[in-house]
Amino acid sequence: MDRNWWHEYGNTVKEGPELWTTNREAARLWRLRWIQGEPGGGESTRANTIKMGGNSGFQALALALHFGASRVVLLGYDMQIGASGATHWHGDHKRLGNPLKDRMPKWCRDFAEIPFATRQRVVNASRVSALKCFKRAGLNDCLAEPEA
Repeated sequence: MDRNWWHEYGNTVKEGPELWTTNREAARLWRLRWIQGEPGGGESTRANTIKMGGNSGFQALALALHFGASRVVLLGYDMQIGASGATHWHGDHKRLGNPLKDRMPKWCRDFAEIPFATRQRVVNASRVSALKCFKRAGLNDCLAEPEA
């Protein structure tokens, strides 16, 4: 969602699904779809606007909910620094910022500001997660067909 990420990795992104950003410059330079972003957690009350929640995972969820997803399954939303000090599954970014341990609790609070009724459409299937405001389920349970 952010300009610096697109400057660093934009050339490696392959054609495919719609690509979105909350940054006008990135949208122009990389021919991305743009949506207005505003700081903070929860859910925006402004048309065609999402809250940014301080991280791309929040923004991906906000975008899915903005477009009316009836169900969202979160994967990899561990929201914590690993025991080894790792901040991402792929290792630290070399030239981009990496999350600080003290930001993660704030990010969890930003997710918790999403209205309760909206949060009911979200299931956190991450193996380990500090994010407690969503229902939890294993991935296999999320993929199973609902009983008739």
